[in-house]
Amino acid sequence: MFILFVGLLTLSCLPRSVLGSDDERDARLYRVDITLPPKEGRDETADIMQIKATVEGLTDIKVLFSFKEVGNPKVLLVLDVEKACSWPQLTTFLSRKGYEVKTTPVYYCSDYARELGVNMTRDMYASSLKDDEDLLFGRQIFHVKDLTTAEFDEKMKQMFVREKVILEAGQRGACFRTLASLPVELINFSPISPSRVDAMGEILHGPEIYDVELTRMQNLAHYSQGCQG
Repeated sequence: MFILFVGLLTLSCLPRSVLGSDDERDARLYRVDITLPPKEGRDETADIMQIKATVEGLTDIKVLFSFKEVGNPKVLLVLDVEKACSWPQLTTFLSRKGYEVKTTPVYYCSDYARELGVNMTRDMYASSLKDDEDLLFGRQIFHVKDLTTAEFDEKMKQMFVREKVILEAGQRGACFRTLASLPVELINFSPISPSRVDAMGEILHGPEIYDVELTRMQNLAHYSQGCQG
C-alpha cells in the first residue's frame, strides 16, 4: 500500500540536479487520497480531526487544499512538497494509523492550458476556498479514442477558452491535471451553485468521449462533526 509513498520519498531525496531547477515546482505537486477503512471501534470524527491536526502541522509541505468527502471517511489533499525529504512527517503518521493512501503527481490546469496555446495564468484559479462553503469536487477523464492528437488538443484548447471566459466573469474554482500523458485527467474544486453546474455543462464540450465524477466535499479546515447533513 505504501510502495508509491516510498518511491516519492526516494525521488524527493535526490539531488537538485536530478530533480530539476527550482522553477520546475509542478514536479512537487501531489494529490493525496486518504481513506479510513472500516474498523471495529473506530472513532471516525477523532481520526479525521487527527488527520486535520497533522496536516496543519506539516513543515516544508505546503497544503494547497484539504477536503473531507461528505458522508464518507475520505480525505483529499493537494500538497506542494517544498523541501526534499519532508514526506516522513505525513507518511509515518498515515502508515502507523493503517489508512489506505493513494498519491498522484499533478500540475496546474493553467500550465496545461498554456501548453495548448490558451493565455491563462495561475491566479485565474482560486488559491483557496471559504471554509464554510458547500464544495463540489469534479474528476474528468478525457479519452482520445478516434481523434488525432491535433484534433484532441484543439478540443481541449477550446474547452479552456470557455473556462477562461467563465473564470473572468467571476466564477471561482481550482483545477489540476494529473501528471500523465493520456488519457487527460483533470480534477477541480468549486463552490456548489446553480451557476457552477451550468458552467460545467457549458465547459465540458471538449473531446466527445469523457467521464465525469462529481462528489460533494467540505473544507477540512471547517470539519468538526462526524455527522454531516
